[in-house]
Amino acid sequence: MARLSYVEKEGAGPDQEKILAQVTQKSGKIANIWKLWAHSPLTLETFMPFYKALMMKGSLDGKLRELAYVKTSLLNGCPYCAGPHKSVGLKVGVTEQQLAEIDTYSSSAAFSPAEKAVLRYTEELTRNVKTSDEAMQDLKKHLNETQIVELTLTVGMANLTNRFNVSLATDPD
Repeated sequence: MARLSYVEKEGAGPDQEKILAQVTQKSGKIANIWKLWAHSPLTLETFMPFYKALMMKGSLDGKLRELAYVKTSLLNGCPYCAGPHKSVGLKVGVTEQQLAEIDTYSSSAAFSPAEKAVLRYTEELTRNVKTSDEAMQDLKKHLNETQIVELTLTVGMANLTNRFNVSLATDPD
């Protein structure tokens, strides 16, 4: 059970109602994360364009992005985020084997050298904040600077949403 109340359309104030309308899915459903975040409509309204740009319009390959998001979510113990990003990952080329072996990526044949570099960087960034020079040098063999910035932002975004959902005990949708 969530640690805060969900903002529902029926009891929403004008600013909350406006942002909830923007995050309502085609099915009419609103994800629980957005119902919690709607307590601060200004920050949610500001967050959404950034999230969409990073997740849908960036130059980082979608498979690498989703591997990073899933890895971060698993490291942080956030099934709320890991589940949907596993589903998206499967749609953009992540395999079932990769999802099954993501905890042992460094010794798994299911991952390419680029994917291993991304997962190593993701793990170091999530666990330590500062990454090693070795991880960065390995990453630079596979990604350009724009892609590294977007990967770093993706891991940061995952850490933000993971901490939000774990701390507030967001219920599964």
